[in-house]
Amino acid sequence: MSGAKAMLAEARQDLGLSGRPNRITRWYAERNGSEFLEAPWCDQAISHWAHLSGTADAVLPAGDRAYTVWHAEDGQRLGRWFAGTAANVRAHAVPGSVIFFDWGGTNETGAIDHVGLVEVNLQDGRVQTIEANTGDAVKRRVRGPEVIAGFWNPDYNKEDNVTGDTIYKATWETDAMPVPYGSETNKEWKPRSVLVDHGVQLRKILAELAAQGATITAMAEALAKQDGEIDVEALVARIRSEIERVTVRLDVDDQPQAPQP
Repeated sequence: MSGAKAMLAEARQDLGLSGRPNRITRWYAERNGSEFLEAPWCDQAISHWAHLSGTADAVLPAGDRAYTVWHAEDGQRLGRWFAGTAANVRAHAVPGSVIFFDWGGTNETGAIDHVGLVEVNLQDGRVQTIEANTGDAVKRRVRGPEVIAGFWNPDYNKEDNVTGDTIYKATWETDAMPVPYGSETNKEWKPRSVLVDHGVQLRKILAELAAQGATITAMAEALAKQDGEIDVEALVARIRSEIERVTVRLDVDDQPQAPQP
C-alpha cells in the first residue's frame, strides 16, 4: 500500500469519531503535553494518521503539528505549496494532499483556520476531504476554492497510482437507497450517492432522448399522411440537426454555503 493510500486508510478508520478528549487528542497530548487534550484537533489528527500510516517523514517534515499555520509553512519551505485557486486545485490536488482552509476566503498562510486531507479531486475546483474537528468530529466534507487557502503534496511513494477506482470504491457508502448530496438527509457529500445519482440521471436523459426521437419520427409520418410531398426522412434529419445545435447542460446547485469548520 502506498503512502497516500495508507494515510487515507487510517483517516477513514476515524470517521464518526467525535468529542474531546478522544483517542487522537489523548495520543497527541501524551507526546506533546496535556494542554492538547481539549485543544482544536484538526491538525492533531493529520499528525496521528501520518504516524499510524508510516508517512510521518513525508507529512510532518518538522515533527508533530497541531498549529495549522506552521504545518502549511512546512510545505512552503519544501517548495510543495499551491495557493488555493480553482485552477491549482483541479491540476494539483491529489488523494493525500494536506489542504488548508481560511474561512475568511484569503490565500494567506497566516490566516489559515483549519486543515484536512484530500480524498478525491472532484475536477471542478472542489475536493472531497476527510477532516477532524469539523463539528467536533471526523467527517467527510466537500470544499471549494472560496475557502481553500492552499495545499501541499507530501512526498509519498510515487510508484503507486493513488487516483484510481480504489479510492472511490473505498469511500462508497452502503446506503440501500442513495440520497443525493444537498438533500435534507445527506448534507455531506457521499461519493456513492452522487455517482449513483448521476448514473440514474444519465439513464433518464438517454431514455428521454430516445422517446423524443420516436416522437419526432411519428410527427413527421403524421405530417406526411396529410401532405404526400413531405419527405419524412429529410424532415426528421432536419429536426435532429436543429436539436444538435442546442447545448444541453446539467446544472448543479453549488451556491456558496456557510463554511463548516
